[in-house]
Formats: sequence, structure tokens, C-alpha cells
Amino acid sequence: MDADRTDTAEFMNDRPYPKQLQGEERAAMWQNCLKYMERELDKFPQDKPIQIARRRISDQCAAFAHKSAGIYRLNVPTGGGKTLSALRYALTHARQWNKSRIILTSSLLSILDQNAAVIRSYLPDDVQILEHHSNVVQPKEEDEKIEWEMLTEQYSAPIVITTLVQLLNTLFAGKSACIRRFQALTDSVIVIDEVQTVPAHLLTLFNLAMNFLAAICNTTVVLCSATQPALELAAHPLLGGMEEMVPYEESLWQPFRRTEICDAGSLRLDEIPEFVREKAKDSQSLLLVCNTKSEATYLFEALADGTAECFHLSAGMCMEHRRDILKRIQDALADGRQIICVSTQVIEAGVDISFGCVIRLAAGMDSIVQAAGRCNRNGEVSGTVPVYVIRCTDEKLTRLADIQRGKEASEALLNAFSKKPEQFMGDLTSDAAIRRYYRTLYAGLKEKYQDDYIPEVGCSVFELLSINGKNLQGAPSAEKYILNQAFKTAGDVFTVFAQDTMDVLVPYGRGREISNRLFDMDRQYAMDYEALETLLQEAKAYTVSLYRYQSEELEKCGALAQLCQGRIHVLLDGFYDDTIGFSMKQSMGGVI
Repeated sequence: MDADRTDTAEFMNDRPYPKQLQGEERAAMWQNCLKYMERELDKFPQDKPIQIARRRISDQCAAFAHKSAGIYRLNVPTGGGKTLSALRYALTHARQWNKSRIILTSSLLSILDQNAAVIRSYLPDDVQILEHHSNVVQPKEEDEKIEWEMLTEQYSAPIVITTLVQLLNTLFAGKSACIRRFQALTDSVIVIDEVQTVPAHLLTLFNLAMNFLAAICNTTVVLCSATQPALELAAHPLLGGMEEMVPYEESLWQPFRRTEICDAGSLRLDEIPEFVREKAKDSQSLLLVCNTKSEATYLFEALADGTAECFHLSAGMCMEHRRDILKRIQDALADGRQIICVSTQVIEAGVDISFGCVIRLAAGMDSIVQAAGRCNRNGEVSGTVPVYVIRCTDEKLTRLADIQRGKEASEALLNAFSKKPEQFMGDLTSDAAIRRYYRTLYAGLKEKYQDDYIPEVGCSVFELLSINGKNLQGAPSAEKYILNQAFKTAGDVFTVFAQDTMDVLVPYGRGREISNRLFDMDRQYAMDYEALETLLQEAKAYTVSLYRYQSEELEKCGALAQLCQGRIHVLLDGFYDDTIGFSMKQSMGGVI
């Protein structure tokens, strides 16, 4: 397929695909990149314990690079310099074994944008780097755009920065672009950041794909996380020892111990504001992280009338709105003003911010540890600061099954810890505690849930790609097939996340101006498609995702407009607030 598409594209564009480096030329490129990075790393000061610890972690990663292809773990505490250590390992390993390319993935675009900026600053130039995700602004010049598309189709760049979703699509989605990219994964180094975010329903597919890449394709896979999932305990486990690149060592971990997770017990939602006010008395800044937007809205409104300055963050706010609020929060922290921030999990990753106190409503341990990473982040307070976990007894998580399962597994761990803390080294973030959490989490999953079961098909994607017994059982012509796998069906039904949401442009800031321009453009007889693409790219920062039931209700009362042949939906005035973002409870005469 790749050869066919390549020949066609080269003929139509009258130009060859970008050349992929081979042999000694590629080895020299890896050597040049590594030398540049080593020089930049040597500029770091080494006069504080945390700086010394980061360097030791980095050195251990570089020393580990002599090992051949396999699946390895990089378990580094928050603030341990994971991004740079992983990059240094990947470059050293690529030079040692002359690997075809390095593929760096992350689960969240906010993390990816941040990591990409760091990675670029430690490489000699941008020529070696391809970024592939939805936030990338494509070149406007035709020649540059064609070359970017060619690089994206084949992943022919030496270093690719992309999302976990794009990686999983490359492995399993049926689109020709995904299938073509698969060859790029062979003989490569794949660094998967925040590996705990692999959805539970894809554990089987993920594990078996990583096994295949490592054992058959000579690919090196690095699993990065501060809360390493026990993937060897899954229904279809990862194979091999999954050796730790940086083994646990108390003296090495000690400089990063800035918080201690504490069980704050059970409270009703209406009791939480009083608990927050009490803790806020002892801290200049407090962060409260909730599981749902409705919880965050309720608690923000309950706390907003106090003496502290209150802020709200949630996925109901467009990206630009969240950036504006984060800037205001950082200014308030810098000024030393007393503040309370009520947020959903959008603040837990990819946000470099530090609060004096953090309270987290019970969820998965990975989320709790991420929230703790927003507390005393830069060691502003000597010693450890408590991070409180509240078990909210009356919250409704019926639409959020993954969060509910994570919450139940965390509560089981909290109960076990309260009885015998010595089994977990007195630390809820210890390896023993995290493994206990994942063991409980996996045990609570229904049979075949990890196999990506598709109700509409009546079986799982795993079954479609293996024996495919359900579809071929009893078929009289089954014996004539050499391959039983239903590749096309599996590729058609595979999706990383359920597509039950709709992106909507909201009237916030420049989003309102973009909406007006789109309305004007929609009325024109001949549409300017180049101008439309530019506007749609800019509109991404002013969109929110709505569930189907929300969009259906909004459409009933005429609050959503479809523009540009249905390519974009625009939210009309009355359902977006400059403080809390999108809300179904806003004005328009109380229709909803």
C-alpha cells in the first residue's frame, strides 16, 4: 500500500518523497544530535540536591542505552527531568544501534506542546523533527505544505513527535494513512509518556502490539510514568522483564519528595466547601480538583463569596479561556495574593504551576498523583506538604465509568493502607501501593473489556484480529481462507475514544469575531476555501467538546448554528460564561 501511494503521489506532485537517511549518514546524524544535547546538558548547574539527582537520573538513562531492543520502564518522580532523560536515552540508543527513527508520544496535547518546545531546544535544528497532531499549523506555502504532508504520510523524519492516539491509530485504524505509517515503527525507538493513560479497554491491543514491535520488529519501547501501570498483570500481559531504566533508590528519590498523600475521609458535596475553607486558612494558595464540571461549578460558586480570590478551570472552557485564567492565577501566585482554584482534571498534567495546598476528590491513583504534582512543585516549603483525598459520597459518575472504576480501586487502596501502611512503605505513591491499585483496577474490569469489545459487532477487536471465531464459525467456505482475521472490519470499528462528542465554536474573546466572519462567509455564493481553512485552524483554540445529549438539547432550542456546509458548529450567545465557560443552565429564557 505504501509503495502504491508513494508512486502515485510522486507522479502527481512531480517530486520525490523526502529522503530517509540510511547507514553511515544516519549514524552521523544521531551522533551530531547527541553531541549537541550533551553540550546543552552540561550547562545545567549542579549545586543543589535536586539538580544533582536529575543529572544522576539522566546519566543512568544514557548508560542503559547499550541494551538491545526490548520493552523498558522509565519510572521517574514528578520533577525528575523525565522529558530530557528520555530524549537523551533515545538519542544514545539510536546512535548505539543506528535506529531508523525516534518517535516521542504523549497522551495530552497540552503536554505534547510543552515537551515539543523542550525537545526542539536540545536539538541542533528543526530539520530532523516532525510534529504530527491536531494542533500543528500546516505550512501555507504550497511546496512546504506538500513536503509536510509527505513527511506525515510516511513518518520519514528522524524524530517524530505525536500523540498516543496517533500511535494507536497507526497500529489499528483502517485508514490508508495509518496503515502506511506502520512501517515507520519498525527498528525505531518509541517513547510513550504518561503510559498510564492508555484506555483500559485497549490494554490487550496495546500490550500485544508492543510485544510484536519489540520481539518481531526490533523496536525499543520506553514506558514513561510516575505511576507505572502493572501491564504484566493485564489479561494479555506485556512480555519480558520490562527492566527499570532507573531502579528505585531512596537517596535518589528523596530530593523529589515534596508532598504526602493523605486520606481526608468521606464527605458529602455540600460539606466540602467548609473543609476547603479550613485548609485555606493555613495556606496562601489552594487547589481543589474535581471529577466533573458540575462539581467544579457548584464548589466554585460556593467558595466564591469568601475572602480568597477564586478561579475556575474546566474542559467546559475553550483552550484560550483556560490560558487566560492560568495567566491570571500565575500572576496572583507571584503577587502573593490568597487564592482558591477549583478545577477539573484539566490542570493535572502539562501545567507548570504550584499551590501551597491541594485537595483532590477521590479518583484513580494516577490522577491523584498528578494533582499532587501541582503542590509544592518547586519546593517552596521544606519537607513534605499534605495532599488531601476526599471521598465524595454523593457524586454522580454514571457517565464517567473509567473515573468511577479508578475511584473504587483507589478507595480500596486507601482502606488497605489505613490498616497496614508498612506493607506500602508508609507511602501511597510507592511501587507496592501503585501495583496494588492497578491489580484491583484490572480485577474489577468485566471479562473481555480489555479486548476492546464492540457491541455493534458482537465481539472484540482482539477477536477480529485473532481467531475471528464468531464471524467464521459454521461458514461452509471458511476452510478456503489462509487468513481468518477480519482486518477491514477491525480497522473500521477501531477508535481510541468514543466519538460521542461534538466540537463547538464558542463566543469567547476572538472566538466571537471568528464566528461572525464564518457567518458572513456562509452567506457568500462562492466560498473562499483557503480563508476558511485558516479560520478553522484558528478556531480550534475557541472550541469546547459537547456530549451528544447536550448538543441535541441545544439544537432543539436553536442555540447551535451549522455553518460552512456543516463543517463547524457555532454556539450562540447565552450558554457561555466568561467565568465558568459552557453551561446548560445559562440564560435564553431558561429553555434548558
